[in-house]
Amino acid sequence: MGRFKQKKQRRSRFEVDGHPVGRSALMSHISAVADTVDDHGRVTFWDDPALQLGQVARGFDLESGTVTVEPGGTEQMPAALFEPERALMMRMPGQPPREQQAEVAVELGLGRFGRGFAALRSAPGWTLHRLADERLELRSPNGEAFSRIAVPPNPAWISAAVSTGFVLCLYGIQLGVRTPPGMAAERYTDQERLEEFRRGRGLGYTAAGLVPYVNNRG
Repeated sequence: MGRFKQKKQRRSRFEVDGHPVGRSALMSHISAVADTVDDHGRVTFWDDPALQLGQVARGFDLESGTVTVEPGGTEQMPAALFEPERALMMRMPGQPPREQQAEVAVELGLGRFGRGFAALRSAPGWTLHRLADERLELRSPNGEAFSRIAVPPNPAWISAAVSTGFVLCLYGIQLGVRTPPGMAAERYTDQERLEEFRRGRGLGYTAAGLVPYVNNRG
């Protein structure tokens, strides 16, 4: 062959479900995932054993190091969990992998909800709508549906959401919502859900915010 040796094939920098793909296929996959807003979810309260969030941190004084918390009554703060069907992972050189859907949520105003102390804050422009068909729709500041979930009506949860006027909205790929493949739903314990939730927080895959609740039911 002389100088005309066959060039070694370069491995694709992009993968979908563990398979190398070209840029065109990757962009098509990203578009399909981004256009899917009907996700897995559930509604619950702050004291859910699969969350174990403790007290609500309202603020942090940088000078004194004082953490401001909401004493008492926080166990009835309503929460809504939005877990997308597919993950969009990306790794930049020298940086940990990031899940791009959660990154977009953070860019649009939700806070990154990491492990340890995490001060919850309002999410300007975000709203949570209870639709006429009982689904819950999380809308970003541009007014578009960011995530939508179908959950059984929970009168106690609805009452709490109406009373407080806002809901703790959690968005991420590891919230302990979906039952792992091959496992029966009844075998997915609160402890296992909690471990997944904490793992996702530790990896930076979870976005959260206190979002105003809008009841579109008549």
